[in-house]
Amino acid sequence: MSYGGSRAFAGQGTQLQLGDGGSPEVFTTIAEVTSVKRGGSKMDLVDVTNFDSTGAYREKLATLLDAGDLSFDANYIPQDVTQQSLQTQFDGRTLSDWKLVLPGGRGTFSFKAYSTSADFDLSVDKASKFAGKLSITGQPTFA
Repeated sequence: MSYGGSRAFAGQGTQLQLGDGGSPEVFTTIAEVTSVKRGGSKMDLVDVTNFDSTGAYREKLATLLDAGDLSFDANYIPQDVTQQSLQTQFDGRTLSDWKLVLPGGRGTFSFKAYSTSADFDLSVDKASKFAGKLSITGQPTFA
């Protein structure tokens, strides 16, 4: 099937948003995010090889799925309440609703996650940076 060219896109305009837990829930965009990466998703497999297995090959059974983590970098703005909220999430061990809104109406990843790190990096010769990691729990959705 031909689509008449690449459907690749640049990430400019992507928004990482944190829900407030309300009803209806309101989502706020984390300020000045510069990159987002999802990684660490995996499937657990258990070995079910037995005396009846043939061909000397292991047999495996899929069990649990792990949605992994979403890590991100941002320009560090210490007085920004959206960046401060990540430390609050971390300190409170809070499970929250999150959205990653892709640019140009390409869709939204929605998921529940814990803030597992909220770090900053200050340097004399670079822009100050903020880095966070969200550990996704349960099944993320894409719409």
